[in-house]
Amino acid sequence: MLGKNGKLLDEDKNYIICFTIIIIFSAIMRFRGLDTESFWLDELTTLSAISQGSWRGTMEGWLSMVGMGTWLMYYWKLMVGDSDFALRSISAISGILLVIIVAEFARRFHDKKAAIIASSMFSISHLAILYSQEFRPYMFTTTFIWAAFFLMRMERRLSKFETILCIILLSFSYLVHYVAGLVIVLGLIADFGIRVVNELNNNQVKKLSKKDRLIVYLRSKSGQCLKICFAVAMLAVFMLEKMKYDSTNTNHSMWINDVPERPVVTLFDYFFAFDIRGEFTDIAEAMWYFVLLTPVLLYLHRRLKNKRKLSEELEWFVWVVGAGTMLIIVLYSLGVRNLWVSRYFVFSMPAWYILFGIGISRIIDIIHIYIPKNNLKNKEVRSFFIAVIFSLFFVLNSTHWYVNEFEYYEKGGRSDFKGMSEWLDDNVENNQEEVFIISQPYAKYWNLYLERMDSHVEIDEHTRWGDVESGQVVDLIDDGPYEVIHLRGHKKSMWGYESLTLALAPSYELVDSLNFIEGQIDIYHRTKSNGIV
Repeated sequence: MLGKNGKLLDEDKNYIICFTIIIIFSAIMRFRGLDTESFWLDELTTLSAISQGSWRGTMEGWLSMVGMGTWLMYYWKLMVGDSDFALRSISAISGILLVIIVAEFARRFHDKKAAIIASSMFSISHLAILYSQEFRPYMFTTTFIWAAFFLMRMERRLSKFETILCIILLSFSYLVHYVAGLVIVLGLIADFGIRVVNELNNNQVKKLSKKDRLIVYLRSKSGQCLKICFAVAMLAVFMLEKMKYDSTNTNHSMWINDVPERPVVTLFDYFFAFDIRGEFTDIAEAMWYFVLLTPVLLYLHRRLKNKRKLSEELEWFVWVVGAGTMLIIVLYSLGVRNLWVSRYFVFSMPAWYILFGIGISRIIDIIHIYIPKNNLKNKEVRSFFIAVIFSLFFVLNSTHWYVNEFEYYEKGGRSDFKGMSEWLDDNVENNQEEVFIISQPYAKYWNLYLERMDSHVEIDEHTRWGDVESGQVVDLIDDGPYEVIHLRGHKKSMWGYESLTLALAPSYELVDSLNFIEGQIDIYHRTKSNGIV
């Protein structure tokens, strides 16, 4: 806000300074070590899909749940190149933009205190940083969704451009992932419900006839948002058949976890620790339970401040999006098919951080209600700095854990396809006549890394052994090379790799085994010629 002299007020200057620091910090945390870890299986799957040489080839290689995301990443690769850093930068940039959206969402629809708390916490969020450093569509899709939500929740009527932009962003996101579609639907329902209640409570509208009331409604901001709902609904209807097929197809569910015994606790843990890669701090975990108190805080705030206009209470919207997503995933997992995967909560994740910021902000407001009136002049400034101190305490605590105790930037957690490819490039001679390298089902992914390294090494992509029995090695290796290198990749215990070991046993012996993160290289040398042509 500007003062009477046209200059920024002190509280606005303070907010801008704090907000700038948060954005810089967010950028550092997301770009630091961006290419340190290897592309893992899903990233390489995406890279394979966009490396078909043409837009058409990429579209034909759509993955069932990330189709439009693959399309966007194809053009991103054309613009920035195919290095790990360049490709992942789309997620890092999106992650920074999402911090800005979270801050503005909380500031515009609540206050500056909530904005600082929500954005500072989101800047250090483990789940947010993790997927801001991954070449997958989750982060930029989340950014698109919440940018559209931000526009929709504004009280003013949107321009035609803004309306079309909302429809494009939401439709695109829906075509990226079905869980993103779930978040979109919940957001549209929440927005529509809030606006209907506001219209019903509008005394001026009540005086009009039903026809005039309908005309006024359709011309209003609420009617405009209804058009957005219908546009996205038409897309959803178009996709129903494919959604039904994908929901009943159980061939691609190896990554799905069972619903945890304590879903809420596990969900909050995701924001600080990812699966078994680390532990979360007690302070950080405890802080999250403020989220569960937001309905109580809203009730107290209503009673003490006498503010009962639904549109001014952001909690209703973000609770429907955040808690609704979690509840539906739990029910769907229990009744239809397991769907509990940490990354599926990325789309609704901003809601929880906004709720946290609002909750702490309301606590500060409730405390300040009891401050004597003669001290009200500096109340806002004091309240803001309480929020800043709280945020600083939380961020410093989490950063210490994240960098020093968890060692996120030094401790690898993704399958080390890159490290294994580098070993092959360094240790396999140019002439592979006496060396046969095999890996299934991920051979093409190692070859992707090797091609990008301009390596001479080539891994066989055609041999598939299935249930191989001892003595069938002739069917696997036609020319009987002296050395067989067997690569075991992502989830190496799942693919029956030992069957190849049994097949090689009559004529080969294991001479060395090298361990990598989620990977292994076994080296066999020929001992006799029996069974080898």
